[in-house]
Amino acid sequence: MAPFTHNDFLEYVKSFNAKDFDKQYSFYHDDITLDIPDPQTGILRGKAGIRNHYLPLFDVADEYIVPMVIMVDGERVFYIMESSFRYNKRLDEGGVFGFKVDDGDVIKIRVWAYYEIREGKFQSIVCNLFQKWFLGKVDMKEAIRESQSRATEGLRHVHICD
Repeated sequence: MAPFTHNDFLEYVKSFNAKDFDKQYSFYHDDITLDIPDPQTGILRGKAGIRNHYLPLFDVADEYIVPMVIMVDGERVFYIMESSFRYNKRLDEGGVFGFKVDDGDVIKIRVWAYYEIREGKFQSIVCNLFQKWFLGKVDMKEAIRESQSRATEGLRHVHICD
């Protein structure tokens, strides 16, 4: 089996942003774990566990990820990304990343993630939030362009969304 590549990872990112769940989940091992060190989330197990966590999010927000840094060695990926979320409803109770949001508000977060690869598929992912910003009612494409302007040179022109 050929080593996992930088371009393979970009295909994964593009499938996430396109909401092409079949392609996105084809990158996951059946017994994948996603560790989000957050007391509300914890460790998600299997493709179904990941899907069950994220699908409700997509009911209330559009999310697009911008790759800022990608390092791939064939068996591991270290990745820094910024995600922009545009909410389509008001969320008061508990908020989102500590912010209360209204319809049309945008939140941006910066996350690092570490992926371990087995047999060409993601076996485990550890993901950690390290910055967050409440942007309010801004243009989503502009928020994405702003992130792209700070990405590693080779990632600045990766197509993110329509």
